Amino acid sequence: MESPDRSGAPIAARERSPLSDDDKRDIARTIDRAVASGADGLETDEWTARSGCHVAFVVRTDRIEIRLRYDAQCLPGPVVVPGADETAPSLVDDGDAPTAFVSLSAAHDALYEDLTDAAGHGVDPYAVAVPDTPVARSIADGTVTFVATLSVLTGEGSAERRTYEW
Repeated sequence: MESPDRSGAPIAARERSPLSDDDKRDIARTIDRAVASGADGLETDEWTARSGCHVAFVVRTDRIEIRLRYDAQCLPGPVVVPGADETAPSLVDDGDAPTAFVSLSAAHDALYEDLTDAAGHGVDPYAVAVPDTPVARSIADGTVTFVATLSVLTGEGSAERRTYEW
């Protein structure tokens, strides 16, 4: 019997996130500073997450929103955005079930995993619960916005947030 690795079938390598370690550290530091400031609703600057896709975080008292803004012309395929009208770009359709960011490709899934990891480290190493995946929420000016909400936990049941000393 021939072993599976000799069958001639290609072995698929897991696609990696385009974020560098420096990008992830920068995101964690920025979120850490936003949390330390105590300002509710503070939106961070944007990072280029992929070609045509930028990410920003909105830090709130009990959650962190991840906003991925994707140039509709750079989307890897069609997406469904509830409420999209007939003037939307050709890759955007209206529908009830919005497209999940992680369903676009394995690389998009890996990118989201890195973003949630960096956000968690900006608050506390194990302080962010990931209840949902970013889904297409809106389309405006040729940009599709995917949004996810991360619940901020305080680790060890403390009411105080802990941040890092950088």
